[in-house]
Amino acid sequence: MTADRLLWWLMRLDACVVLCAAPCALLPFEWMSTVHRDWLGLGELPDAVITRYMARSLSLLYALHGAVVFTITVRWREYRSMVPVLAYLHTALGAGVFLADLNAGVPWWWAASEGPGVVAFGLVKLFLYRRASRTGTAVS
Repeated sequence: MTADRLLWWLMRLDACVVLCAAPCALLPFEWMSTVHRDWLGLGELPDAVITRYMARSLSLLYALHGAVVFTITVRWREYRSMVPVLAYLHTALGAGVFLADLNAGVPWWWAASEGPGVVAFGLVKLFLYRRASRTGTAVS
């Protein structure tokens, strides 16, 4: 498999994973509270306007991002040049999320996986983009 094809698959995987957030915006708040309390062990989820707003708007923002990334994979020849922009943004986002996680006091396993995982994924995308461009395997 060429670096460009692997990059395409990783972008498609990224899109599909974050698009899964779309239906979460519609989840009953009680379900969100159960996940927060019972599955994550983070206690009661505050039933406040800002909590409901942030949970739903963040899910929608993830889904919007997934739709953009999916569109890049569908129109790969036209939009492939956007990959390094997204890769750098993902790297910066991951660093910011890591700092936010530390500040928020999330469990160690959460902070250790979320932000650094996004940074790593961004760096892998950038590496594959450069490799494909350098070796001439990129779709033109």
